[in-house]
Amino acid sequence: MTEVLRLRPVVHAAPTADGVHVRGWTSSFTVKGGAGLWRLWEQLAAALAGGVPAPELAAPPGAPEPVARAIELIIGQLREHDMLVAVPQGWGEPGPDLPPIAVAAWLESSAADPAAAWHRLAGTVFTVCGAGAPAAAAERALAAAGMRYRRVPGPASTLTLEASDRLAVVAGCLGEAGYAVPPGSADTAAALAAAVAHRLSGGSTETSADEASADAAPRLSNGPTTEPPEVLCALVAGAAVHRLLCAAAGLPDPSREGRETPTPHHAVLVARLDPLRMAYHPWPEAEPPREALSWEEAVAALDVLADPELGLVPAPQAQDLPQLPVNLAACGEVVGYGTTLDAARLHAALSAVARPSDVAVGMDHLHARGLALRLAAHRDRLESVEAVELVEEAEWADDPAARRWWKALTLRLAVPASIEVVRLAAGVVHAQVSARGCVLGWAVEAEAGEAAAFALLAATAREQARRAGRSIAEGPPVCGATPAWQPSPQPLPWGYRDHAWPSGSREGEARFQQALAALAGEHETPGAEAPEIGATAIGATAIGATALRPAALVADEAGAGGLWAVAGLVAVRVPPARAARPLVLGRAR
Repeated sequence: MTEVLRLRPVVHAAPTADGVHVRGWTSSFTVKGGAGLWRLWEQLAAALAGGVPAPELAAPPGAPEPVARAIELIIGQLREHDMLVAVPQGWGEPGPDLPPIAVAAWLESSAADPAAAWHRLAGTVFTVCGAGAPAAAAERALAAAGMRYRRVPGPASTLTLEASDRLAVVAGCLGEAGYAVPPGSADTAAALAAAVAHRLSGGSTETSADEASADAAPRLSNGPTTEPPEVLCALVAGAAVHRLLCAAAGLPDPSREGRETPTPHHAVLVARLDPLRMAYHPWPEAEPPREALSWEEAVAALDVLADPELGLVPAPQAQDLPQLPVNLAACGEVVGYGTTLDAARLHAALSAVARPSDVAVGMDHLHARGLALRLAAHRDRLESVEAVELVEEAEWADDPAARRWWKALTLRLAVPASIEVVRLAAGVVHAQVSARGCVLGWAVEAEAGEAAAFALLAATAREQARRAGRSIAEGPPVCGATPAWQPSPQPLPWGYRDHAWPSGSREGEARFQQALAALAGEHETPGAEAPEIGATAIGATAIGATALRPAALVADEAGAGGLWAVAGLVAVRVPPARAARPLVLGRAR
């Protein structure tokens, strides 16, 4: 069958003062050169409406050179912006082996090869598994698209749509909220749907998590036992059919429309009734957590953690908190801090995640393990070593970041603070800031200046929040293991490096954690077997892994609905306390 080139149905044009503006679904272009370009466009569009064989799509012979150049320019732009599509002659007309008119226009608008996409759809038999209004709406949508399908009985709470190649989409309606997960294998889609339904229902694997993130869980005005409204069922079922048809036809998922680059997360469609609306929301991929995230990846993960529909905590915001000298952000009632607003949002969100007292939660392996080992070193600083070395003031006071935050605390905020810096072991320094008989901040780092800087930053943030009538969350502080903003270009100029602190603090983190592990007494015993333990995955399921030593990953006992798995976090157990030893303050020779 002869193929012709046509304009995609989503392409529209409008005249400008000196040319024509053409826009498609995701891109546009403007050609300038005179008012006559619009008349030229009208003639070209009329020819393309009926279809033009590819070899004939060119300037007509004998056309004046300016006209020929304008036609070639417009055609070139149409090709570059993917506004032309090749279809068989007679496409979009009633006929055997041709799609319904509406389906033909849809494929012509979105498919690279509409005929091949229709061939795949026509050869697929779909299965509708469900009951009630959602299943009926799915049947209507498939019938309207001219698809072959069969109906099998299933639960009314869940709608499962499956293609003959075992590709499936699972959807459901819970009171006045509905969802549709991305296409995948039947088992994967079912597991993801169960986790999403659990999250939308406000469920959690821990009682403490319910209390800590009560503001974050999307509330349903009707319980799941209430019959969902028919209009919501029709919206969700239609969207689920759309996602499955796109997948079966080899088209991009609807969640990717308008995105220049795909997101690293699942896109779950969530619909609401009052007002009637739907949008795609991120859900972590079922992949092992990364060893170390970049700053940009950590901020993107924060958007998942604090998603308004599927997130684990409320979206952290600056609200009316003071932003000088430290940036503060609130996540519900929890306040976090940092040297930038995004860093403060990250700390606030992680602090708001409920966890047992012996568990550290981080954005990646390096972060979580660093927090766990620092917590152990801080807890055992008086017990885990035979002797500690007092660090002279000159050693830490020369650090620009430490000096900056010491001035902010004692001069700008006028806090009569004192700081104690001790070396717990070679390459391990503990700093603690106190005032009025209270500990304001502490840190454990590799260098004395770095430890003092992080401890003083925490102390300044705590005092600043106190004066604003709030309090910094009790829990792991900002430290050298925390993902930090990295300015560009690298390496930084000497003077700018101090301004960008704590940029670069993670560079020696892996080596520092080895020193912390030795201090905590964590090591492999020859001949001993490491126990099997689950690694909390950044996805809907827990991925099994062998226990890491030191600071082993915490198992996600609840599987799909896990407290940390639902948010893309890594949970690490804090090493247990060692037997108490007498403290001897001294100086290393």
